[in-house]
Amino acid sequence: MSKRIIVCVAPGLMLCAWLSAFGQGAERGRGAQATQTTSPLPENPQSLAHIEAAKKIANGDPVLMTPVNFFCAPVDYNKPGPELEPMKVFDNLYAIPSSPVQQTTVWAITTRDGIILIDSGQQGRTEAIVAELQKVGLDPAKVKYILLGHGHGDHFAGAAYFQEHYGTKVGSTAKDWDLMWPPNPPANRGNNAGNAGQPPKRDLVLAEGKPVKLGEETVTIVEIPGHTPGSIAFIFEVRENGKKHVAGLYGGTILDQGRITTEGLKQYIQSVNHYLEIAKKMKVDVEIQNHALFDDTPGRLTKLKARKPGDPNPFLMTTDKYVKFWNIVSECIQADIARRPPARSN
Repeated sequence: MSKRIIVCVAPGLMLCAWLSAFGQGAERGRGAQATQTTSPLPENPQSLAHIEAAKKIANGDPVLMTPVNFFCAPVDYNKPGPELEPMKVFDNLYAIPSSPVQQTTVWAITTRDGIILIDSGQQGRTEAIVAELQKVGLDPAKVKYILLGHGHGDHFAGAAYFQEHYGTKVGSTAKDWDLMWPPNPPANRGNNAGNAGQPPKRDLVLAEGKPVKLGEETVTIVEIPGHTPGSIAFIFEVRENGKKHVAGLYGGTILDQGRITTEGLKQYIQSVNHYLEIAKKMKVDVEIQNHALFDDTPGRLTKLKARKPGDPNPFLMTTDKYVKFWNIVSECIQADIARRPPARSN
């Protein structure tokens, strides 16, 4: 297993690069496994206070302890998860696993006028994703839109294939289109041939306040900068046995906070707060992710497969619990900020 270390360009400054033997960050890596860090920053009273706040919010709930254990402590972000099979999660929502490494997941929303995909998977997985769509009875030729949670290669690989073969329209924010095009190292180094092949051509420019509609479905766009400048979240309706629910997918989840500047993490916390204002108003009660590492998507899919009549859908939670889930993430990221020494003034 490769290891990453912290290299700082000046004492006391957190201008650090996370390096691995494969030369890429955790999420932008090329399938390499890497531990979070060989020398995590020490805790202090401020960081410990945020960790305790996260644990207090969770109150021992196993679902809520999952983000506590993932974000508030060093973890192996690239430890391969179990091989998952594609599965119908709600009447109009399907989970299409992209890769057991980093556990990326593509989500398919079905409508009477075609299919919306959220993300398009990792490099080398396009043929598998097409096959997995077909395995659950979905025609890849009916994919009308691919909406990208953010512009990193492990989320847009395969999008160009859908454009070329099926005429699919691909959407991202203006800032993340700029992240994908043109190739612009180092910020965009992990997004091109080495990681995801050719980026998709610029189709739809997504923006908050401009929902995407297909058939009976409306996907609300929420801008959540922090992980990338143009990360977005999606809120949309799902149905089960005639009952409507509201799903939320936060498409800019940070994996490996150490790669993000302190200002970037502060912006991320602001984005979580902004997203939760909308999620509360829209009464989100279904939590899904495009990275399944921290919310136990594999475990919930296993429970769903073994579900008996009358058992609740394991992806359902109350809106209050959903808000707590993301407040826990916020507290853990604030703990990470608190661990960092203050930058020196000139």
